[in-house]
Amino acid sequence: MNQKQGYAAPVVSGVEDTFYYVILKACVMCGSCAAACPVNAIHEGNGRYEIDAGRCIDCGTCAYVCPLGAPGPV
Repeated sequence: MNQKQGYAAPVVSGVEDTFYYVILKACVMCGSCAAACPVNAIHEGNGRYEIDAGRCIDCGTCAYVCPLGAPGPV
């Protein structure tokens, strides 16, 4: 399991990488996803945080820590 600052997120191994994470309109810019991202792929955007798909490792930590469920796979 991946751990970052006391957070543990489920990790799916052995699955071909056919998706990536995005942050939906539910984002209120609380910053919990950016603080928990193990590869610093999340940054402030225009009205919500954004995920750099090139850096994202699809670990799901952002979705796990978000209180509103804004990050999700596409």
